[in-house]
Formats: sequence, C-alpha cells, structure tokens
Amino acid sequence: MDTCAKIIGLISQFPPTALMGVFDEDNAGPPPKFSQLESWLAHPRRVAGMRPVEDANHLVCAGSELPLVEHRACDCFFLVDSCFGTAGASAFRGHKVIGQWNLPLDAEGLAEQQLSAKVVEQMELRVAAGASCFNRTCRIYAPKYRQIHIGFSDHLRALAKLTADPEASSGPMKPDEIRQALDLAYNDVRRAFLHFVNDPETAGRPFILAGHSQGVMHLVRLIQEEVENHPERCERFVHAYLTGYSVPLDLFSRSLRRVRPSSSASDVCSVSSWRTAAVGHLSQKILKLAAFYAGEGWRLTEDSEMLTNNPITWSRGPEDYASDPAAFCGALWPLPVNLDDPRAEEGGMIPSLNGLRFGHRWMKSRETLGAEVPALVEVDCGSVTARVDSENVLRVPHVPKGSLFSVTERDLLLYHDIDLALFHNNLQKNVALRVQSWQTNRKPTTSVNSPSRSISSKMVVAGA
Repeated sequence: MDTCAKIIGLISQFPPTALMGVFDEDNAGPPPKFSQLESWLAHPRRVAGMRPVEDANHLVCAGSELPLVEHRACDCFFLVDSCFGTAGASAFRGHKVIGQWNLPLDAEGLAEQQLSAKVVEQMELRVAAGASCFNRTCRIYAPKYRQIHIGFSDHLRALAKLTADPEASSGPMKPDEIRQALDLAYNDVRRAFLHFVNDPETAGRPFILAGHSQGVMHLVRLIQEEVENHPERCERFVHAYLTGYSVPLDLFSRSLRRVRPSSSASDVCSVSSWRTAAVGHLSQKILKLAAFYAGEGWRLTEDSEMLTNNPITWSRGPEDYASDPAAFCGALWPLPVNLDDPRAEEGGMIPSLNGLRFGHRWMKSRETLGAEVPALVEVDCGSVTARVDSENVLRVPHVPKGSLFSVTERDLLLYHDIDLALFHNNLQKNVALRVQSWQTNRKPTTSVNSPSRSISSKMVVAGA
C-alpha cells in the first residue's frame, strides 16, 4: 500500500475532532434491558439457528460438535470491541448521527435505527470471532452496549492529561464529553455484568472475563470496581483474557491486589493480555494510550510497561525464544457463506483498512451486510510461533499471502482484529485447563452449582 492510499484510509477511518458533537445522553437512546434476550449478542438461552450470525454459544466448524450448553462447567462474560465509527457511518454523511459519541441503541429516527442495525451486526460478527474461542468450556454471555465512537482517541489523551493536571488546557479536544461518553458505555457494561454475576442461573459458578480493544478498556475498570473488592466474586473468578488494548502492570500494585497478572497456563484469579503483530510491524502505541485506575480516573499509559502474555506458552513478559510450531493448535473464523470472500472484496488498490469486516461494502450502504454465518472455518496461517518481544508486543510470523488473514496486512491496526481468533484452539485448551485448576483448588465449603444445571427459559432481573 502506498503512502497516499494509507493517508486517505486514515482520514476516512478517524474523524476530525470537529465532527464529534456535544455529548447528549438522549442521542444514544435508552439503555439496554438485560432482562431481555435481545439485549445480548450471545446468551446460552438462545437456541441454535435463531439468527443469521449464529450465537457464539453454538458456533463450531461444520461436522464438529460442542458440549451441550447446560453441561459446560464455566461462564464467560465477553465484551465486544469497537464497531461504531466513521467507516460504518460514512453512508450517513450529512446526518447528525455521524458525530454522535455513543452508539444509538433503540433510538428513534430512521438513520439511527439503520446505523444501529449495521453496528449490531458487526458486533455479532466480532463476538462470533472472539467469544467462540471459549465455548467448549463456557456458556457465553455477551451484552450489547452503547459503545463509544472509535474516534475517541485524541479526546482520551486530553482527558488523561486533564486527570494528571486539572489546570491543563484541552484546546479543541473535548475531555468532558468523552468522560461522559465513556461513563455511559461503562455503565451499560456494569449493569450487564451485575445482571450476569448475580443471576440465580450463574450463582456460585466459576466465570471468566474476556474482551478485545474497547471491550478491554471497560473490563479493566470493571475488574477493579466490581471484582477486586468483592470476595465472593473473586473466589468464583477464574481468569480474564484481555486482548488488543493496554493492561498496565502497575495496576497490580495500585488498585488490584487479589487479582494478579498471569504467569502460567493454569493460575486463577488472574489476568492475561497481549497485542499481536507480525515481525517487522510497527508497534501500535494507540493500543496503549490510556487506562482507567480506580480512585484516580483515566491516565496516560503509552509509555508504561504492559502486561503481555504469550497465548501459546502462557509465559509472561519478554521471551528469548519463540514458541514451538507444534504447540500452535489452529485458527478459526466466522466467514459468511453468502458474501464474497474478503480476499476478493478487499483486493483493490485502496484498502478499506477493515478487511475482515468487509470494509468497502460496509461503507457504501445504510443497510446491513446481511451476513450469514452458520459455522466457523479453519484458517491456514502457515507455521505459527509466538514470542513476546522487548517492547511487550506479541510477535508472530507474517501469515501466508493466500491466507484469509492476509487481508489484515492492509488494515490500519494490522493484526489487531485477529488477536483472539488466531489462537482459537489454544484458547479453548487453556480455558479448560484454568477451570480444571479452579475446580481442584477451590475450598470444599464453597457452594457451586453443578455444571449440568439447566438454563431456565425465564430470565430474572438482577442488577438491570
């Protein structure tokens, strides 16, 4: 990709700050009602075949089978990454919806409803790619939330600087607006988690947290505020897989004491994290920009040391050697059966920078893609090894040119979208190991539901 094309792509992906309007909570529509099944992108009560993009609880390669939902020993609360941004909203140019801070869910107005439908479909696809990595051991719960616009990064830097120095000038940036927008998105997440963790259907059961990118921004805050200081939840908490965004190591000396950084494949009440790049890719500092600290607020972390784990060896921190190729277990992806292969769709001179998300097609229309995903497909990634380098970036070989994942070489954030899916089968093995470790080490007096407990057809309001 030449420099000119990349600049065009950059401009199309991130809006000038002037395009972001004044924050107004009403523009985001009413909050999701987590007592209702439709407020969940994935939920174990949803039976297979109910949606064009299959629920992550049921996604598996054609010809393979998953354990019955009611027989899975653990629960997974999964938070999807950024799907709301200028690329998807470009078809709405001239309408105020393009400059909104938060995704409008169930908002009035045709444009808002169309945009919401487009973004929710992308959320379903991203949950299919990420949350399905845990569905052999876990029942998957993935909430919708009124996520913040992907153009938040410049404003987040201003917010973090203002946190450090209340007298600092923010210039044209809008720290007050982004603080409110972040809080709105987080409060949706928090309410969904409380519904999940307090629901009689999950009471006493072990759980994991998992997410990607913007989802990690909110989960880092959630762990500090809703897990760390709740002993009963800490006892049930198995692990958090936080990929694609910053998890500063100093969190574990400032606001996290019970929850620890992971150092092995089987430790529990712990966190692992990584950001994937090929050997030779530039390190993406935007993915380490800022983090939330309980009692302090948002702080810049782009120059901080990050927690980084290798999802093949499960070691922590820089490694001298890459993993054994034989230890890589395979990658899977939710490829729509009714759309042209993205290798063809994204093969033009100017990339969309959202290759696996069908970026060119997505930007052209106010309608959804209409994607149909009944199953996962195996992805040929060649001989895959992984090593955490001295910059705390997870380095892997470049995927082969003919691979489905090769389209990410033309994405703005390169291998960002495959942080989880590239290691799908390794994650399936690891979550099973950690749950087994949790079961072995838990106190005999702890009351835990049987893994065979059925999923009720009735959802109970708890924390909604």
